[in-house]
Amino acid sequence: MSNKTKPIVIIVLAVALAAVIAVYGSRKSVPASETASKSTIEANSGGGHVRGNASAPVTLVEFGDYQCPSCGYYHPIVDELLRRYPEKVKLEFHHYPLIQMHPHALAAAMAVEAAGDQGKYWEMHDLVYTHQREWSAMPNPESEFLAFAAQLGLDANKFMRSVKSTDVEKRILEDIQRGSNLKVGGTPSFFINGRSVDPLPDGVDKFAKIVDDALQTPNQATK
Repeated sequence: MSNKTKPIVIIVLAVALAAVIAVYGSRKSVPASETASKSTIEANSGGGHVRGNASAPVTLVEFGDYQCPSCGYYHPIVDELLRRYPEKVKLEFHHYPLIQMHPHALAAAMAVEAAGDQGKYWEMHDLVYTHQREWSAMPNPESEFLAFAAQLGLDANKFMRSVKSTDVEKRILEDIQRGSNLKVGGTPSFFINGRSVDPLPDGVDKFAKIVDDALQTPNQATK
């Protein structure tokens, strides 16, 4: 369960100025150890959504897919890291839906972004991961996402307009492009202060050890 989910093919997209069109190309997936582990990003790279102390010395960047079981496994682990290091670690989350494997992943990302338009991004993020098994098994999970929106007290009409908007789609596609540029080879993919975390640690204590190492060298990329 702790292994990241790797796509059969990698998503390639193009974002146009007037309209957003995703173009999905095909190439064989390269093992994560040969792709993401060789990629680095700047700490505090911006974009995505940030949770935690904005000035924290450690930035944990995640590229995630809401329908990915491995991402679901790591969701409570990441939450626990933020609880253990409330002033020292912040999460920067980016969407990376593997739509060839997870047909509802893009819709889930759209729902979370739509909730964010009403100030409830992280609340929807948590609900979607917590109930991943239920909505993933549905032929069409839109009604479930709408129920989550109602649970959070969102305006249903505004929520549905956001879900179907090109602005929301554009944000997600820009995240996918960012991940593709980094040669993200599967989900979840994590970076700590710019350096890929590979292999993924199995459990919160092993992940915490990586965070502790990063805190010893906060100005350097830490694997």
